[in-house]
Amino acid sequence: MSTAPSRKRGPYQRSRERREQIVLAVVDLVDELGHDGVTTALVAARSGSSEPTVLYHYPTKDHLLVAALERMDDLEAQIQVDTEEGAMLDLDKLRANADATQVTSEHRLRLFVVLKGQAATPGHPAGEYFTRRTEMAMLIFARLIAGRQRAGLAHPGLDPRETARQVIALWEGLTFMRLTDPTFDVGQSLIDGIRRLTGENWMRALAVLNDPAHGF
Repeated sequence: MSTAPSRKRGPYQRSRERREQIVLAVVDLVDELGHDGVTTALVAARSGSSEPTVLYHYPTKDHLLVAALERMDDLEAQIQVDTEEGAMLDLDKLRANADATQVTSEHRLRLFVVLKGQAATPGHPAGEYFTRRTEMAMLIFARLIAGRQRAGLAHPGLDPRETARQVIALWEGLTFMRLTDPTFDVGQSLIDGIRRLTGENWMRALAVLNDPAHGF
């Protein structure tokens, strides 16, 4: 009986696997030590690489941290909502997601906040990542807010994309505040803010006024 020869990994495959090992090592180190404690020497030791190999794939510590943040997004998506066509923003699910995000490693949240601030520096490697991330989030939230408009739960005159921008800013701002003030409920503050931004309370009151059963 003949057997097929085993496939050898090419240089591209080996390089991709090495990059993955390095990034996962950074994720582990961030969870254990926080982003300030990450060094190329520790990353090399944890990933079974040499420091020159680490720096060949990721030329600076900032590149390592951005790659780790991207990998964290893959491992635990921060926007876990229904993205099907015609769907609308479910505030109960969004609150559950926000609550779950807050019990994530505090080191991960701090890394997100720190890199978000540094992304404003021209040429910083986090800039491109946050531009892509924000654009994707705005597309998702704009579609879901439009769904709430169709359901009569958001004011019809709102621009869904601009409202999505405000919702994202609210969520990220609350996340930052939670790191310095753990005494408030991020999830509740988030959905309360979304209701105000979208005019939901006004829309519900208007629906009651227009309901013939109430005799108005």
